[in-house]
Amino acid sequence: MPLLPLLLALWVRAAPSLRGALALVAPVDCAGCGAPDIDLCGRCRARFAAALPRLDALADATPCATGLVYAGSARDAVLAFKDGGRLRLARPLAPPLGRALALLAAEAPDDAHPLVALAVPPSRSGRRRRGCDPVELLLRAAGAVPGRRGLEFLRHGSSAQQKGRGRAERHRSRRLVCSTRWAGRSVVIVDDVMTTGATLTEACRAAREAGARVVGVCALAAVPLSGRS
Repeated sequence: MPLLPLLLALWVRAAPSLRGALALVAPVDCAGCGAPDIDLCGRCRARFAAALPRLDALADATPCATGLVYAGSARDAVLAFKDGGRLRLARPLAPPLGRALALLAAEAPDDAHPLVALAVPPSRSGRRRRGCDPVELLLRAAGAVPGRRGLEFLRHGSSAQQKGRGRAERHRSRRLVCSTRWAGRSVVIVDDVMTTGATLTEACRAAREAGARVVGVCALAAVPLSGRS
């Protein structure tokens, strides 16, 4: 078993017995509503478990399924998972993502091969900061094995050229590349949070350029339309 999923599984198993001891030195509050002494309270857990997926489309008409609205308790829990180091939240956050994936899979064409989930990779700085790939952890917790070496960031230009560019220009120069091993396969692109849809659109471009058939895109949570720019 790969190291990160193994560590996550060990932590989840050990969490109940360690929670009391850890609370003495580092109190834990519910990641969704702030209730004391629990990672995720029963009410928030039930709310996420009952959330129904939404089916929409990107600007280019690619089907887009999302599990949660990125607001309120869902936003707080996702942030705690992604940037707060609370990786054990992958399990209670996985069901909404799993249902969104199932919604897209139901629309997939019949294929001799199973549908491949290609995770949008974290940036290099994000991976260094977190020490893991949040989307991959969510996919594994949802029971979907992501395609290995699927999508990767491709940075154009030398490091010296990058240093001479502003932040916005460096961001525009960063593109995704998809492995040609998925040529002819049906794939779904997966991210943790969808804001404007630009990253998922770029991922679709990379996958199609590599010859993959993009069934749709999927995200654990989506920013409400009123919050997009």
